[in-house]
Amino acid sequence: MAKVSICIPAYNNSAGIRRLLGSVELQTFKDYEVILTDDSENDEIKTLAEEKGYVRYYRNLVRLGPTANWNEAIRKSGGEYVKLMHHDDWFTDENSLGEFVELLDRHPEADLSFSGTVQAEGASSFLRHIREEDAELIRQDYRNLFLGNTVGSPSAVIVRRRKDERNGTEPLYEESLKWLVDMEYYMRILRDRPAFAYTKRPLVTIGVSEDQLTEQCRDDKELNAREYAFIYDRYLLGTEKEYRKKLCNILAEAKKSGSEAARHGIGRREYGKERLLRLMSAIGYKLSHL
Repeated sequence: MAKVSICIPAYNNSAGIRRLLGSVELQTFKDYEVILTDDSENDEIKTLAEEKGYVRYYRNLVRLGPTANWNEAIRKSGGEYVKLMHHDDWFTDENSLGEFVELLDRHPEADLSFSGTVQAEGASSFLRHIREEDAELIRQDYRNLFLGNTVGSPSAVIVRRRKDERNGTEPLYEESLKWLVDMEYYMRILRDRPAFAYTKRPLVTIGVSEDQLTEQCRDDKELNAREYAFIYDRYLLGTEKEYRKKLCNILAEAKKSGSEAARHGIGRREYGKERLLRLMSAIGYKLSHL
């Protein structure tokens, strides 16, 4: 059994896959397997995988869609650690994979580890990593991830393969979600084992473009309202004022009714106050720009 399963869910991006596989081949840490599950509409990635004798390639009989394809790659893997890599992303240097492995090796109490990233958009790029104060918030209570995903992209994460302590199954990404799927996955892992490890060093480079799923979802208020409400209910977040305020804000952004807020345990007075504050803020903004 390989130490690490590098799981690559692919869709119509043979150039990105070639770049990613090139970065895999440069790694000094060699105890890995590469699993590639392909949702593509053509054979370009299949042909590329056939060039690479080490890639275990699977063409999906029907297109699964993003999250289900992530899970398909994980299901077909067998390594002790699971390293999901999206086809737009790549390892930053030859030591990246080894450093990911070290994070979990040095912290047997943790099932989740993550790194900083290089965010690359065209010719420009910038570094991103979690702040100490945000890491401390997650240490205090994993549910604080609901206030903002400070862990980062799945490509910046490595997890220890394990069985979910509640139902005895391997934790997979929630397929009913599209936008907050990574946040919910991290929360589920940390719910059972709150410890985590991280490095600020950018071990992966994240390719950023306007046509990515992330960019399409970010400003979709209806989608945000639905998915934040799903996580809010699943993790019983209504007991904490800060989480209620966050959901109130998001529901108000999506212009949801008081009855919709009530379905999530938010009283009409509390929700009405949030909507009024939002309306007053919008009016103040418009007046200041007259």
